[in-house]
Amino acid sequence: MVNSTRAGTHKPLAVKLQIVAEYEAAPHGEKGAVARAHNVQTRMIHRWAYARDNDEFGFNRSGRRTGGTMTPKKQSSEIVRLRKQLARAQAETEIARANQHVLKAAMESLGKAHALLEELSESADSDQKPAESKKPPSWPSSPMD
Repeated sequence: MVNSTRAGTHKPLAVKLQIVAEYEAAPHGEKGAVARAHNVQTRMIHRWAYARDNDEFGFNRSGRRTGGTMTPKKQSSEIVRLRKQLARAQAETEIARANQHVLKAAMESLGKAHALLEELSESADSDQKPAESKKPPSWPSSPMD
């Protein structure tokens, strides 16, 4: 019988989680015996524990299924995508702030123009009223005259 170095490395997920739990429960000095009993290297058990703890199996510590599985490569691409999305949102926010300042300045200019037009209109009205006011006021005629 030839002992292959890859023998026993392909195991179902439930078995991997069981081996990890057994390995973690073993006292110091007995962990290597657990690995040898299952014909796996301790490094592999550490990888499985890491995968379990970082949701790469799609399970949390209690063994319950979480969302989808996310490998480190998928996590990295997701982080890159989210950073790009954040950068776009920040750029849009800056543009909106700049537009807000422009609109505020435009509103101030319109307010000043409106006030000036009102002042000109009042001054034009006051120029026309003195010509009319040069006439003596007409008193209503009283019946006693």
